Amino acid sequence: MTQPDDPRRVSVIVELIDHTIAIAELHDRGDLVQRLRRARDRIVDPQIRVVITGQLKQGKSQLLNSLLNLPVARVGDDEATVVVTIVSYSEQPWARLVVAAGPDGQTATVDVPVDDINTDLRRAPQARGRQVLRVEIGAPSPLLQGGLVFIDTPGVGGHGQPHLSATLGLLPDADAMLMVSDASQEFTDPEMWFLRKAHQICPVGVIVATKTDLYPHWRQIVNTNANHLQRARVPMPIIPVSSLLRSHAVSLNDKELNDESNFPAIVKFLSEKVLTRETDRVRDQVLGEIRSAAEQLTVAAGSELSAVNDPKLRDRLAGDLERRKREAENALQATALWQQVLNDGFTDVSNDVDHDLRVRFRAVTEDIERQIDSCDPTLHWAEIGADAEDAIATAVGDNFVWAYQRSAHLADEVARSFADAGLDSVMSPELTSRLMACNFDQLKAVAELEAKPQGKGQKALSGLRGSYGGVVMIGMLSSVAGLGLFNPVSVGAGLLLGRMAYKEEKESRLLRARAEAKTNLRRFVDEVSFVVGKESRDRLKTIHRKLRDHYRDIANELSRSLNESLQATLTAAHLEDVERDTRVRELERQLNILGQVLEHLKNLDKLRPNFVGRP
Repeated sequence: MTQPDDPRRVSVIVELIDHTIAIAELHDRGDLVQRLRRARDRIVDPQIRVVITGQLKQGKSQLLNSLLNLPVARVGDDEATVVVTIVSYSEQPWARLVVAAGPDGQTATVDVPVDDINTDLRRAPQARGRQVLRVEIGAPSPLLQGGLVFIDTPGVGGHGQPHLSATLGLLPDADAMLMVSDASQEFTDPEMWFLRKAHQICPVGVIVATKTDLYPHWRQIVNTNANHLQRARVPMPIIPVSSLLRSHAVSLNDKELNDESNFPAIVKFLSEKVLTRETDRVRDQVLGEIRSAAEQLTVAAGSELSAVNDPKLRDRLAGDLERRKREAENALQATALWQQVLNDGFTDVSNDVDHDLRVRFRAVTEDIERQIDSCDPTLHWAEIGADAEDAIATAVGDNFVWAYQRSAHLADEVARSFADAGLDSVMSPELTSRLMACNFDQLKAVAELEAKPQGKGQKALSGLRGSYGGVVMIGMLSSVAGLGLFNPVSVGAGLLLGRMAYKEEKESRLLRARAEAKTNLRRFVDEVSFVVGKESRDRLKTIHRKLRDHYRDIANELSRSLNESLQATLTAAHLEDVERDTRVRELERQLNILGQVLEHLKNLDKLRPNFVGRP
């Protein structure tokens, strides 16, 4: 499968960048040149990232293997993807680990044999005990030649959902998502929650219903799930497939069997929806970068040309220069408002995100404590612990998505502060997975209860202790009436008091067990809150620095553009006639090129609805 004929107009965009760079170099604008070259690298990057996600044991890895017809992911009843695996095209197969190499986030790559990719690479000897962050694989699959890069993720379900936030963190800079759910049952509540959150971050995606060969009622399940998606307002199509039939079809070269597996539907989705980049945030940002640079250069060249063409400028220069200085100072003062908007906004976001996390954890704690109060935790602790871990993981995921949305909104607000000063074409930076991803591997599970269910022997012993006292006490009183120590009255009293003692002991033991269960729960929530709170604060600080650096560079560029425009005006007034004519022609040529660049950008924006943003 190859990519269609350049619907993004990459060649046109690259040409516009090159023209703008050439003029920026003539004006000695190294800052704009560097920015445009970064934009050029981004637009020509052929990689199109597709994240494969889903709960545990749904067939994600088998789907990827069957799709590529290569064993690039671990499969089996007892096997699962344990670290993020990135698969891209290469003529010769290779594999390497990306490991943590320093305390400040430095990474290093370590080559591993391709035959080892089906083992647990977290313990690979080549890593030398360092944490394995991800696995990168080069595979000679024709499907990858068009630029597709598949990212296989660990399951987002299971014990405490430890990979939930990390998987969500991969979605901001993904071009598409394949959500995998087998056809054994309809969507669970955790799956529906994940689908809603994931679709908010990455709107281009499809749900792959796997293992249709194992479940004869898969059509009913698919229809039911489609209704769930419609009610949840998640416009994602469902493609039912069989990885087993696909593998047989490839090995037998059977086209009919391949059609029955329905894998061609996935390939069609990738070809028509993903390779065409229907949602192309990178392209939009690059166009914004070009527009911003072109407009700044237009201001500089236009100001100089006006000064060169006006022979009376020498007489008006002093007054006009003072006026333009004041205008520049006013404009720069207006753009400086972005710092106040950013700092105030970041403080609000940080406080709101922290408060939101605390509120969610408090609600989870209260809900689980009500569950503990309604049962004997010694009998149901496994279920209570699993519910607590899943609820906490869901709360963390909700908080993560909300933090991402608030951060993106803050970036837009800062960009608007530039627009309010009359400085358009200021783009918000992309908040990618490198900024948003989290690592919660150090989280612990809910501690086990020391209290155990009361056995039959303990129940009998509690009853005997109470009944013994009752028999002795009533028997001694009844001996005054000439009855023996053991008589019907004393035995009856012993049975009654024994039953009361057993109930009191049972209630006391239940209260102790519930208190211990609540203590374990609160300790677990406190530990999670400590780790997640630190991760959240660090993530927001990183985002703050990213936004600060991004807009500081823009402010510096604008300041330099205004100052150089003033300097060009001053210099132009002292040009000789011959030099002035030459300079006029040169400036007119530059303005003509810049005008064509801006006109092409408008045309490219008009073309965007043809392939961007369709559901």
